[in-house]
Amino acid sequence: MKSIRQRLLAGLGLSGVLGATVLAIVVVLQYDLFGTPTGDAQTEIIEHVALPLILFLLLFGTGAVLVVRRVERDLENTAKEVSAAASRLESYDPNIQSFPTELQPFVTSVSELTHRLMTHARRQEAFAADAAHELKTPLALLTLELDKLSEKDAPRLRKHILSLSEMIDQLLLLARSNSTDIVSSGSLVDPAKLVRSIVEDMAPAAIAIRRELSCEVTEPKPIMGLDEAIGAAVRTLVSNALRATPSGGQVTLVAGPGPMITILDEGCGLPSDELERLKARGVRADSAAGGEAGLGLAIADRIAEAHGGELLTCLPEQNGLKLVFPSTAN
Repeated sequence: MKSIRQRLLAGLGLSGVLGATVLAIVVVLQYDLFGTPTGDAQTEIIEHVALPLILFLLLFGTGAVLVVRRVERDLENTAKEVSAAASRLESYDPNIQSFPTELQPFVTSVSELTHRLMTHARRQEAFAADAAHELKTPLALLTLELDKLSEKDAPRLRKHILSLSEMIDQLLLLARSNSTDIVSSGSLVDPAKLVRSIVEDMAPAAIAIRRELSCEVTEPKPIMGLDEAIGAAVRTLVSNALRATPSGGQVTLVAGPGPMITILDEGCGLPSDELERLKARGVRADSAAGGEAGLGLAIADRIAEAHGGELLTCLPEQNGLKLVFPSTAN
């Protein structure tokens, strides 16, 4: 029996039954009902014992149900407040005095936990942003130093440095992609406009490696968030899709239906369990759709999560991945 309601009602019901049993024993002994009770005794028992006892049990049961429901409502309201704070990535700051004395230690502990989690998250975001900023300068210096190398080695090293620079840019966007930034500086992003822009930018690179890149629009709806962050997530997924698609194949970006962007490819597809593994921090995916640095899917998923969305697989219907965001009123 895990329900608090069931436990409270069972306890109160047991108390009522025990009380009624004790009262019945006292009545039996008082009126000597082991013998043959007289008519007057029977009438007195019914009028002065049985009827008041029935009325008491009814009032007792009604009161118990009302009290239990009131406690349930308080707990449900508290759970909603905690969930709302969690969705905003904020700490939970309740009015402790408004809670019953027995619940105050529990609510205080939850509040302290959310405060610590928020502080830890803010520190992690600040560290990622600071580290990314600090890495930009040495990368720029390395790029300049490449001009001193031979033409044989420079292109290969430039490619690695460019890949690292792009990853650092993603980390900067990831640090910015928290609910506070989205609420304060976010705007309505048009999925159709976004996918068209990405196709225009990345089509030459796709053609160079003998892949086709196109887009479709299927009744999309706006997405609330940071345009550059969502765009970075989509570009990462497109890059992965181009690598997974065989030569001569096609990658299609679909805006919609609703607040969703889908990247379809002609690769082997990514099952949901494998996708969850690749989204985990620190898992490399050099030979799969996870990014050359092993962070592509994790960053794309984190950006989607910061916008209230999720990165999902299109299997078994189609090969590809999709970014699904919450509905936003126009």
